[in-house]
Amino acid sequence: MRKLTALSFLIFMTACSTVGGAYDAGRTVVTGTVDAVVTGTSTVVSSVTEDVVDVVAFTGDTAAGIVASTSEYIDKETDEIQEEEAKK
Repeated sequence: MRKLTALSFLIFMTACSTVGGAYDAGRTVVTGTVDAVVTGTSTVVSSVTEDVVDVVAFTGDTAAGIVASTSEYIDKETDEIQEEEAKK
């Protein structure tokens, strides 16, 4: 009976060690996966934010250029009208 108890104890200890090793491995895999997902998500969000900022800046610059061009055109046209009125 003692031999059976000792053998059972050794098998139980080995099983606990295996379960502990499997738990540690699983924890490492999950931790690595979560870290990779968080890092990847952070990179994507940063890239999208930079793109949005670039698009907004481009749109603002384009709008400012259009307003400046339109203002110059209108100023030129009104100057011509004023010159024509002055000649009369």
